Amino acid sequence: MKMYICVLDEFPDYMTPTLVAHAVLGAHLQFQNDGHYNNWLRMSFKKCVIRVNQKEFDKIAALDNVYLGHENTTLDGRKSCAVTYTKLTEELPNVLKFAKLWKPKE
Repeated sequence: MKMYICVLDEFPDYMTPTLVAHAVLGAHLQFQNDGHYNNWLRMSFKKCVIRVNQKEFDKIAALDNVYLGHENTTLDGRKSCAVTYTKLTEELPNVLKFAKLWKPKE
């Protein structure tokens, strides 16, 4: 089981740590009563941050267990971080399977 923190590639690198911190906390609050999430929290706690384009972001946003985060002062407050986690019985969607890990653009 793994948590995927998916940052929209338009989002500026200098604000990404803040976006990720807020989005993961929001996701925790949303998922805290979900048994699969709590299992991940106790047993795995694996996570990765990936950079995605708008098309990939939209596919991830359409998945079942997703939290969408944003920063009010960046990208006009558009949703720009999708947080999701895999369940043991799920097959990993291709959009996550082939995603690139986040790294600064520079």
